[in-house]
Amino acid sequence: MTKQAFFAPIAALIAALSVNAPVAAAAKDTYPNKPVRMVIPFAAGGFSDVVGRIVTQKLSENIGQSVVADNRPGASGIIGSEIVARAAPDGYTLLLNSFNHVVNPSLMRLPYDPIKGFTVISMIAGGPPLVMMVNPSSPIKSVKDLIATAKQRPGQLNYGSSGIGTSGHLIGELFKLRTGADIVHVAYKSSGASMTAIVAGEVNMVSAYMPVVLPQVQSGRLRALAVTSARRSPVLPDVPTMAEAGVKGIEVIGFAGLLGPPNMPAPLVKRLHGEMIRLAKDPDFAKRYAAYDMDPVATSGPEFIRYMQREIDLWAEVIRSAGIKPR
Repeated sequence: MTKQAFFAPIAALIAALSVNAPVAAAAKDTYPNKPVRMVIPFAAGGFSDVVGRIVTQKLSENIGQSVVADNRPGASGIIGSEIVARAAPDGYTLLLNSFNHVVNPSLMRLPYDPIKGFTVISMIAGGPPLVMMVNPSSPIKSVKDLIATAKQRPGQLNYGSSGIGTSGHLIGELFKLRTGADIVHVAYKSSGASMTAIVAGEVNMVSAYMPVVLPQVQSGRLRALAVTSARRSPVLPDVPTMAEAGVKGIEVIGFAGLLGPPNMPAPLVKRLHGEMIRLAKDPDFAKRYAAYDMDPVATSGPEFIRYMQREIDLWAEVIRSAGIKPR
């Protein structure tokens, strides 16, 4: 699926939210008058963290207040997400959500509804593919080699990820479904840990988002076999797509979005959505995103809700097909 199919033009703002009139009026006049916390529900070094650092730096400049990236990892993003779901709806505690937000509903019982339990403000990043990689000392030079080796040695190859239900895990399971390769999953506690493992040769293969892996691939510390986008990445133009490598049906790109606690006043939502539009139109901001093969976007709340629901349905099917048991 192409980026165009994923991301529609900027649409209308959220039509109706529960608003406390005095709070809304005050928020419109004074927000922000103190630092804003953006909760990133994962450890430093992953895709969400890369996006969060870029966004918080530029947003701080634009609104004249510090926007602090607050990493709160744990339970596949649930710990950080619940902090925001339970926070005051005053605009000073926000959530940067990504892949796990749409996968977790199929994997475990959540203490919040992934959509109704938040104020959905905007998608803020889209487009980065995952990169399938091996250690440069590996005899595996291509996806074709990986499949052949896995079939010759069933159950003897392994792949690492940053945890059960993460993008790297589910791409690995989707790869197994599409190719019939028998490769064993090894779950680590973070993106950084799985990257350390593949660089050290502890696992045979890892797939992770472009912003996480680009420095290691460009420096030669890892060998890229394929990207999961529909077209080649401009930052790794010599790396084939999965389809070009001979594997159909693996076209996955990432996203990040901005959510707040439920029942945020409409003026706050409008203000924050406006700031996301401002970022998306900023050439310098777009250039920083482009360095990681990401696109700046600023969808409306309803548009982002529809996107998340499609993703929830898609990955629920993959999880069922792969036989991954809910926890």
